[in-house]
Amino acid sequence: MKKIIFLIILLINNLCVSQENTDPYKDIEFYTEQISKDANDYTSYHFRGFSKFNLNDFEGALDDYNKAIEINENYYEAYFSRGLLFQKLNKHKSAILDFSTCIRLKDTSAKSYFNRAYSYSMMGDFYNSIQDYTKCISLDEKNSEAYYNRGVIYKLSSKYQEAINDFNVAISINPNSIDAFQNRGIMKSYLKDKSALNDFNDVIKLDQKNGEAFYNRAIYFLNFNPKNDYCSDLKKAIDLGFELAIEVYNEKCLKKK
Repeated sequence: MKKIIFLIILLINNLCVSQENTDPYKDIEFYTEQISKDANDYTSYHFRGFSKFNLNDFEGALDDYNKAIEINENYYEAYFSRGLLFQKLNKHKSAILDFSTCIRLKDTSAKSYFNRAYSYSMMGDFYNSIQDYTKCISLDEKNSEAYYNRGVIYKLSSKYQEAINDFNVAISINPNSIDAFQNRGIMKSYLKDKSALNDFNDVIKLDQKNGEAFYNRAIYFLNFNPKNDYCSDLKKAIDLGFELAIEVYNEKCLKKK
């Protein structure tokens, strides 16, 4: 059974709603003007940094976040935005430091725990990742992404039943979570639970162009019920561009012809 594991990174910015759907170039001009009027306007440095981030000017964004923090060392929002930037740059040690500061400044911030958990997982520190996702869930019980990500970490820690339990909750919160259905089906297959088929069927109902689901269902048939027409699913997966199905199709189906 192919292992399809996705980690969701929750990139939540802490900017005002008024910052959405604006022109970042004009925003940079505006905040630069504000800074020219008050060199200690740390919020303008932060917002300008965010606009630069949206333009993929990561170096410029980092300079502005650093300046905002230099002016106000307790500025939660700038640490959070810089943490997201470090994640974008795959600098997870630095991201963990910034999200740790966010937690020190605001220990009820579920999103800070979530993002620190993600960076821990990217560094292979599954123990602390699980601890942070658990804390995030205690602060935000309806956070389906936290349950899903913790399920992934449980899977990577070979705790398959715990993974299934978390995918169950993620699906109960978000019944359209294709990844949760897909991964729950895989975990059930590992445990030889034949209800895995229902999950692969549900993925296909939600997304009929999901080649991975057709592939996984084919592998399920091969493992548990080879009398089923797994070749049609493998062919469908190939037609949908899921190239990993080609080798299995050539081996299992062409020989039958």
